[in-house]
Amino acid sequence: MAFVVVMAALSNILGLPPFVASLGVTNIHFLQIPIILTALALGAVAGGLVGLIGATTMALTLPVPNLYLLPGNAILGFVTGLLYSALAKHKWRSIISQTISVIGAYVVQAPYVYFTDVYLARMPQPLVVTIVFTLLVEDLISVFFSHIILYRISIPRVLQKTTVAA
Repeated sequence: MAFVVVMAALSNILGLPPFVASLGVTNIHFLQIPIILTALALGAVAGGLVGLIGATTMALTLPVPNLYLLPGNAILGFVTGLLYSALAKHKWRSIISQTISVIGAYVVQAPYVYFTDVYLARMPQPLVVTIVFTLLVEDLISVFFSHIILYRISIPRVLQKTTVAA
């Protein structure tokens, strides 16, 4: 549970302006890295929790607060973890399973983001289309960094050793 809390806190920090890359019309956020990392390492529930909590700061500090971000990121974490749990059993390289899992989660998350931003948050449709496309880029960047971390560190094994030692 402590790992989930730390990852949610890190996700909130990465959603703050100093950690956002501006691309003119849109921004690249790195808050998905802890969400995807947790989902790949610990599964759907942990990934969903980090997603639900991890974007709170960004959602509340936008020029127009948008709490719809929270369930959207929960979808990202939950579906990534769910798909990866099923795909990790295959013999192909883990980066392939991880990327397919994140793209699958994006396919589920993108319509949610489009619907909530256009119809509930009343954002302009061209802006939302840009945001939805940017999400794919952010998710792919995040799975790349998550893969590198998971290649170096087996998070479940480290957490198990820590629990046994305590």
